[in-house]
Order: sequence, then C-alpha cells, then structure tokens
Amino acid sequence: MTTKHLSEAEMQQFALGIGNCTTAIIDHVQSCETCRIKADTYKLIFNEIKVQPKPVFDFNLTDLVMNQLPQPKQNTSFENVVLYITAVVSILITGFAIYFFWPFLSSALTDITPIVSYLVITTLASLLVFMCIDMFAKYNKQMKILNFS
Repeated sequence: MTTKHLSEAEMQQFALGIGNCTTAIIDHVQSCETCRIKADTYKLIFNEIKVQPKPVFDFNLTDLVMNQLPQPKQNTSFENVVLYITAVVSILITGFAIYFFWPFLSSALTDITPIVSYLVITTLASLLVFMCIDMFAKYNKQMKILNFS
C-alpha cells in the first residue's frame, strides 16, 4: 500500500470511471479512507453537473446580429435603365462599325504577317494579366480595410 495520497487529476480520473484507472490507483482508493471520500465527492460533483439543464439563451442571437448589419442599398430603376441603355448602345455601335468596316478589317487581318499577329496577341495577353493582377490587389486591399474597420 502506498502512503502517498493520489493527486487531484488521479482522483478525478477515478471518479469519472474505474476503466480509465490503473490498478495502483484503484487499490489505493479502496484502502485509503481520505482518498475514497475525495473520490466520492468528485463522483457526486460530476453527477450533479450531468443533471444540470443545458443553458438556453432567452433571446434570439440571429435576430440581434442581423439587425445590426447594414442593409444593402437597393439599386434604383434609373440606374438599371442607364446601365441597359449603355450596354445596348455599345453593342449597336460595335455592330455598325464591324458591318461598315468589314472589308477593311478582313483585308487587314489577312494581310498582316504572323509575327505582327503574335506581337499583338502577346501584348493583349500581357495587358490582360497585369489588369487582372491589379484588380486582385485592389480587391484584397479593400477586403483588408473592410475586415479591420
């Protein structure tokens, strides 16, 4: 028999279940009155904690949070009309330009050398990549500002 008493962690381990304990702990608790009383106290505490009702909010957290969020601004019908008119006018201008200048455009596309085509395609692809990188950087900057304000 050990004359040294069990630690608080060992007592709690015993109180939670004998299957979790070593035989030395079980033997000591059965032979030591002080440790048995402490283990019984822990068992009583753990049983009372299990019996306690689960805490319930007396308010709806979702409603409280949603009420504090800013409401999105509704687009007015005037903004939508201007957007649609601009899109239609742009498509019409592009269509008329292609229709009236098609003979010039077709001869320009067939008469240029392949190296010029490659240079134009490379330039356009480079511009597209740089514009996408810049747009992504601006987006990240705006998200950081939004998250930390």
